[in-house]
Amino acid sequence: MNDRIKRGIRLSLMSLYTGLKAGSATVSLALNPVKPVKSDKSSNALSFISYSITPWFGVWQRPQQFATRFSAYYSGIYVDPVGIQHLLNKDVSPEISSYSDTLSVFCPRVLPMGKTRSKIINLNDALIIKQLDRLIRENNLGQPVLIANTPLADGIAEKYPWRAVVFDVIDDFTKWAWSPGDAEEREQRLFKRADTVFTGTHSLFIKKHQYHSDIEFIPCGVEVDHFMRANDASLELPEDIQAIRSHGPVIGYFGGLNERIDADLLVYLAESIPTASIVLIGPIFADFGLSDFEDKWASVLPHPKSPGFKLKSKPKNLHILGIRKYIDLPAYLKAFDVCLLPYVLSDATYDIHPVKGLEYLASGRPVVSTPLPDVLTFYQSIINVADTYELFSETVRELLDNPDQEKCRERIEFARPKTWENMMERMRTKILKVCPGI
Repeated sequence: MNDRIKRGIRLSLMSLYTGLKAGSATVSLALNPVKPVKSDKSSNALSFISYSITPWFGVWQRPQQFATRFSAYYSGIYVDPVGIQHLLNKDVSPEISSYSDTLSVFCPRVLPMGKTRSKIINLNDALIIKQLDRLIRENNLGQPVLIANTPLADGIAEKYPWRAVVFDVIDDFTKWAWSPGDAEEREQRLFKRADTVFTGTHSLFIKKHQYHSDIEFIPCGVEVDHFMRANDASLELPEDIQAIRSHGPVIGYFGGLNERIDADLLVYLAESIPTASIVLIGPIFADFGLSDFEDKWASVLPHPKSPGFKLKSKPKNLHILGIRKYIDLPAYLKAFDVCLLPYVLSDATYDIHPVKGLEYLASGRPVVSTPLPDVLTFYQSIINVADTYELFSETVRELLDNPDQEKCRERIEFARPKTWENMMERMRTKILKVCPGI
């Protein structure tokens, strides 16, 4: 019996068990809805639940940045549901872990297709709410504020008596190819339930402001000092990229490798600049153009050697390393001569305000991007934009051939005031206004 069949049998048994638990939770919630919890702490004490579509242990992004900074003021739980299909891999996150004294990370094990099938989303919601209610009581969090960043959290918002509901619109997930058929209806239900709304991009604000009377565009921030470490002479390059760097210049990208990344552009870039290496760092999704997933239940994997996965044919100077820890990114960024925002222009990318763009700039590195609306609006003076493959390659080559230290300093100064702390404080002020008793 080959490994693929064994994994299939294991997943079937795990799905049956989890499905029974989810069905039981659904019936239990219907008969006995969750009631508000009174905390032993002061009635004015605020706590929060961050319900996120962004994996805690994946690429470090806006949801983790805000949750960790909120936890400096309030106790909370970051909820990152994990489909049980991922338990078949060795690199799986623990179900409950602690980030700090005031922030826990909860990764409930849920049924597969929990982002694509509406009926499964409903089952998973019931399972999550039952477990989350227990954790809220055990951690004495009282009646928390829900901060959700996905329209698929409408059931989570409705099934629990939150003190307030905050919808942080970080992307238009209703436009993604995998979104369920009722994604737009779910989003509208969440808008109606939300007490206040934020958007992570200006284009999202333009699209969504009509759906809520209290909505504000709060862009992503950056940890400037963290990424400036890429210029530290004493910072050692990791062995894998040091070996690549020994062969010549490095053109780099870090972030999710999914349908939004233009794989054909990356291949073209590698073939048109054969003396340089293209390095991609981040989790690999099944819909990425260079992915060849053999197992139908796999959706995202941490590295190219993951079980049930292989890469399609690609140029030898195009390297896919897989995910790396946020703390190690400056060391990899140190090896980058030019950084990339190589996004496809589509409904799924129209609303991107790429965090990594600011992170690249905070290191002083030059950046080349496809013409994303928010990049054109806010970064065209500091980021190079190219709208064809030929121009993209020519721009990268020009930056490789003509490094400019003065431009490096300008990029760092551009990024410096755009801190996560400043953005978080704007969000915190709005949340306090909609919380009764605070």
